[in-house]
Amino acid sequence: MRNRIHIAALIVLALPAIALAGDQQTHWLHVAVEDGSDRVRVNVPMNVVSAALPLIEDEHMSGGKVRIDDFDMDPADIVAFLRAVRDAEDGEYVNVEDRHDRVKVSKQGDYLWVRVHENWDEDEADADETVVVKMPIEVLSALVSGEDDELDVMAALDVLSRYEGEDLVTVNDEGTSVRIWVDRENQSATPSGD
Repeated sequence: MRNRIHIAALIVLALPAIALAGDQQTHWLHVAVEDGSDRVRVNVPMNVVSAALPLIEDEHMSGGKVRIDDFDMDPADIVAFLRAVRDAEDGEYVNVEDRHDRVKVSKQGDYLWVRVHENWDEDEADADETVVVKMPIEVLSALVSGEDDELDVMAALDVLSRYEGEDLVTVNDEGTSVRIWVDRENQSATPSGD
């Protein structure tokens, strides 16, 4: 119930920002999901997301920053690891292949890539589920620009709008597709998939 009240309050507070979001320079965060004949489209102006994030206050999030203290690892070690990835040279860092699944994590140019293929069929070079995350290194750098025990989501959002039109996350899973991207359109197109 508490979460519903928070969400309702955020929507009410965001309405003025939504009204002002008609500016052609506004970037929009899009999430498009297709599952058979069901379609869900979420289109939110980035300035609304940026305005709403500082309003979320709980034990893990404050001022648009996420405190990472519920992991088995020391939060400072997690941030140090992400900073090391940011500063590392290009290459393939993780490559796990077994009979059914493939996971690859690599840094290529200005991006960190995570590719997961579940139920991989070697003969058909196909998978039942594919997840692709394309994280701009510049966004990762902004994310780890705060304290050693937090992720600065606000800083990452500020940088994210520079990656207009690029798919950031795609998921294809047995008839279901998900696409997340940023652009200047106030409506989303059909998921493209990769």
